Amino acid sequence: MKMFILFIVALGVQAAAGQEGYPVPPNADGRLFYIQHSNNHNTFVYDANFSGYKKLDANEPVTIYRINYEDGGVKEPLTSIQRKMAYGINFKNKGQNVFEFSLAAYPEKTLLLKLHSNGKPYVSVTVNGKPIVLRKMFLYCNKLGTKVSHIDFYGTDASHKDVKERFFISK
Repeated sequence: MKMFILFIVALGVQAAAGQEGYPVPPNADGRLFYIQHSNNHNTFVYDANFSGYKKLDANEPVTIYRINYEDGGVKEPLTSIQRKMAYGINFKNKGQNVFEFSLAAYPEKTLLLKLHSNGKPYVSVTVNGKPIVLRKMFLYCNKLGTKVSHIDFYGTDASHKDVKERFFISK
C-alpha cells in the first residue's frame, strides 16, 4: 500500500470530492472491474484476456489500461511505475481458467478470476468476510494523495444483489 501512496504523490494529482460525477467506462466484452480514486476521474480498467474460445490466456489473463478522463477520455497503457507500484497485478495460475491475483499496491488482498459455465469471466473477492463478484473499487485518498484511508468494493453477492463493502486500511 505504501507504494500506491508514493505513486499518487508522484503524480501530483488534484483533490476531488466523493464519487458524484465520475465517468463510467464504456462496457466491453470481458470487462472484469475498474478502479477509480478520489483525487481525479482517471480510471484503471481490468478486462479478461482470452487466448481462445472460453479460454483465458495463461500468460496474461488480464489486460489493464487507464482511461485518462482528465485529457478527454484517452485510453492509455499503464506506465511502468503504475504497473509495478500500484495498478499492475501479480497472478498465479490455479487451474484451467482460474487465476488468483493481487494488485501491486496491496498484495494482502487476494482476488480470484474465473469463468462462468457460459464463458463469461468474473472476479471475486472477500471483503469483511463477505464474498463479492467485483464490479468496481473506489479508493479514498487524502488531499495530497499520501494516504488511502479506505476502499469501497462494489459488486454483487451470491444472490446477485448489488452490494457495497467498505474496507478500512489498517496501519
